[in-house]
Amino acid sequence: MNYQVPALKAKAEWLPWTLQCIRDNNGNYKRIENCIMVKWLNTSRRTKAPSTKNSLRAVFGPTLRHLQLVMGEGDRLELMSKGRELLDVYEEEGEIAFKKTLAKHLIKLDRDRWGGLIFELERLGGNVTDTQILNKMEGKQEGQLTKDKLRKALLYYEYVGLLVIEGETIKLRKPIFQSLMAGVDVKVSSQQFIEALIKSYDRLQPESGGNPYISIPTLREGVCEELGFWPDDFYKLLEEIPKETSDYLIHLSQPMVRKRGGIRLGDKYLYYIAIYKKKKGGEV
Repeated sequence: MNYQVPALKAKAEWLPWTLQCIRDNNGNYKRIENCIMVKWLNTSRRTKAPSTKNSLRAVFGPTLRHLQLVMGEGDRLELMSKGRELLDVYEEEGEIAFKKTLAKHLIKLDRDRWGGLIFELERLGGNVTDTQILNKMEGKQEGQLTKDKLRKALLYYEYVGLLVIEGETIKLRKPIFQSLMAGVDVKVSSQQFIEALIKSYDRLQPESGGNPYISIPTLREGVCEELGFWPDDFYKLLEEIPKETSDYLIHLSQPMVRKRGGIRLGDKYLYYIAIYKKKKGGEV
C-alpha cells in the first residue's frame, strides 16, 4: 500500500468549533460557512483575512472529508457518526478526552487509508527529521508530498499528544502509542505521579549544572516516558497535586520570556520547576 498522506489544511485545534458550526447550522450551507468564517477570523493569525468562499470549500471541507467527519454537499453537508462522537466527547468530557478519542481515530485512518505514516515513524526508531521521513517515503506517495503537507499532517499527531515536534525533529511518544495500540488507557494515581515526578526530576536535575530549576516540558517528557501516559494528563495532575507536604516542596517559576509548554495556575504562567525533598522535621 502506498502512502496517502492527506492535505489537512485546517488545524486540529479548530475542529471542535468547526464541528459545532456544522451541527448548529445543519441544512444551511451559507450559515455554516459564515459561522466558520467568524470563528476563523477570531482565531487565525494571518495578516490577510481568508475569503468566505475559500473557508469551507477549500480549507475546512477537504480537511473534514479526509478525516471522515462530514459527508454531503451544499445544504446537505452534515456530520458523520465519528464527527458527532468527537463533538459529544468534547462538550461532555472536555478537550483532554477529545484529544484521546481523536488520537485513536487518526491511528485507524492512518492504518486503513493513509498508508501508515505513524507506523513508519515507529519503524524508523521514533526520532527522525522531516527530511528522513520524506526520503523514506520517496516514490511511495500517491500524488505530491511536500514538506509543508507532511508537517501539517504531523501537527495533528502533535496536537493529540502522540508526537513531540522540535524544529525539524519528530519524536514519537512510544509508550502512549503502544498503549493505544494495545487498547490500554493508562490510569495514574496522584501518588504514582508524584513518585515519577520526583524520580524524573532527580535524573534530570544534574544536567542543569547546579540550577535547581528545569523546564516543565523537559520534566513532562521524562514523566510521560516513565509512566506511558498523556502529556495533557501530566498538566492536569501537576495542577491537582499539593505543592508542599511533609516530604517535599514543589516550586514553580515564571519564565523571563514566554515559552511553550508551561502551565497556567490562576493568573500566572509558569515554566520552570524545582522540587526540594524535606528532611525529618519538615526542613528543606
